[in-house]
Amino acid sequence: MERRQPPPLTSQWLEGTVRHRRLTPVSHEFLYRTGMLALNLKEWTDVPKLSRWFSLERFNWLSLCRRDYFKPEATSLKDAVCDQVEQATGWRPDGDIELITHPRYLGYVFNPVSFYFCYAPGDNPQEGAVPRVIAAQITNTPWHERHLYCLESGEGRETKSGWHTQSFSFQKRFHVSPYNPMDQHYRWLFAFRDNELRIHMNVLKNDQKIFDATLEVQRVPLTRKSLHRSLRQFPLESFKVVVGIYWHALRLKLKGAEFQTHPDKLDHRDPSYRLGSSDHGERVDEVQQPNNNATKVSSWRT
Repeated sequence: MERRQPPPLTSQWLEGTVRHRRLTPVSHEFLYRTGMLALNLKEWTDVPKLSRWFSLERFNWLSLCRRDYFKPEATSLKDAVCDQVEQATGWRPDGDIELITHPRYLGYVFNPVSFYFCYAPGDNPQEGAVPRVIAAQITNTPWHERHLYCLESGEGRETKSGWHTQSFSFQKRFHVSPYNPMDQHYRWLFAFRDNELRIHMNVLKNDQKIFDATLEVQRVPLTRKSLHRSLRQFPLESFKVVVGIYWHALRLKLKGAEFQTHPDKLDHRDPSYRLGSSDHGERVDEVQQPNNNATKVSSWRT
C-alpha cells in the first residue's frame, strides 16, 4: 500500500537581513544575514516532524519549547495570544496566527522580539496579507524580562510598488538596550508584499531619530529540504544573536556611548522608575496617522 504523504505545511522559513543603525550620540551600524521561522501556531506539533534534527520540548539541533513564548504558564500558546488580543482589542483572532521567531538551537534561544501576526479568516500570509493585529513580545538582555505591545491595525495604505503597509507610533514603555533611555518614542512600519516582509523600527527622542532597525526577509516554503539547507546556512542562529548583542555593546562602549541605568535602579522620584519591573498596568496609545489611519497600541509587562 502506498504511504500517504502529509499535507504541506502553511508554516514557512524566512531568509534575509537584519540591519541596525545608531545615529547619535555615537555612530554605529551593522548588517547580517539571518534565517527565522514563520510558524502557524496550529502547526506547533507538526513542524518538528519535518526532520530528525527538529524536536518538540526536548534537546536537538532545533527545538520548540512552550516556555520560550508568551505566558508560558498557559498550556496553549494560541489560546494565550487570543486571550490577550481579545482583552486589548475586543476581537478574538479567528484566523491563522503566525509566530515570527528563532527556535532553540542546541537547547539555547534568545529572541529580542517575537511577533505574533493575527490574521482574519481566509487571509494568506504567502500572498502578502496584512495582519489585523500584531503582538510583539520583547525580551531584554541581560535581564530576560518580557513585555508585550499589541498593535491594532487601521486601514493601512498601498504603495506604488505594491507594498501593503501599516505604521504605529507610540511611547516606549520597556527598558531594552542599556544605551537607550526610557524617554523615547517608537515609530514602527510593517510592509507586506507577496512573499516579502519588511519590519522597520525608528527610535526617536524629541522628534530626533536616535536609532533604527530593519528586518527584510523573503518567505520560503518550509520543507525538509529547505530546513536542512537553512541549517547549513544558519547553524547557530540564536548564539549568533547573543554574541552579536554583546560584541556591538562593547564596541559602542569603546566609542563612548553612555550607559543607561535600568529603571529599577533609578531614584523613586524619577519618572522612568515606574516603568521598571513593578509596571504591570495597561496603557493604550490611540494615534491618528498622517493618512487618517487610526491605530491603537496597548502594552503589558508579561
